[in-house]
Amino acid sequence: MTTTSASQPPHPHQIVHFGRLPRHPLQEGEGGTREIWTASMPGLDFIWQLKMLELRGPTATLHAPAHTHQLVVGMSGPQVLAGPVKRQLPLRRDQAMLVRSSTAMFRRPRLRMAGASRVLVLTFVSEGPDPTFSFDTLSGAASLPADTRAVIVLEGALDLAGESVPSESALIMAAGAPRSVVGGSARLVILSLDDTTVAATETP
Repeated sequence: MTTTSASQPPHPHQIVHFGRLPRHPLQEGEGGTREIWTASMPGLDFIWQLKMLELRGPTATLHAPAHTHQLVVGMSGPQVLAGPVKRQLPLRRDQAMLVRSSTAMFRRPRLRMAGASRVLVLTFVSEGPDPTFSFDTLSGAASLPADTRAVIVLEGALDLAGESVPSESALIMAAGAPRSVVGGSARLVILSLDDTTVAATETP
């Protein structure tokens, strides 16, 4: 697990390649998870955690710590139903769904396509404003919003200060890091967290 804290944030950014991450089996269901990044601080397990969920069976359940919620995004593969234990709704590709529960359930009712269903999962402490996922296709120069904490590159490539961020990777950004990027037909998922909330939470 990769961890950043108030004393050791990414300086000024970190590139995480999904294919290099270890795959952990699910406790309930067929498939696994790849932990992309965990932001924590002393005395607190984490502020937020980003992971990739790979579903290979009809159902799966993720259990997060108490007092957390989960934001999920459909990525690829057969369609998934997602939500709290009592109710799951269709989660389409490039759609974000907020699950106000520490337990999220996933179902694949009609497996018409072969292979795994991939879902991006953000687990975060329930206090404070909700984080958001936004979707964009970038070609050329742009400036990321000030509250950007992670950029997931689904297709194409991204350039930050001369460093390439390829597809199937995540760019983890510290508060105050450079925000100017250049996209080469890059399809992105951008994770935004309120700067004031993050700063207050990460203050030692």
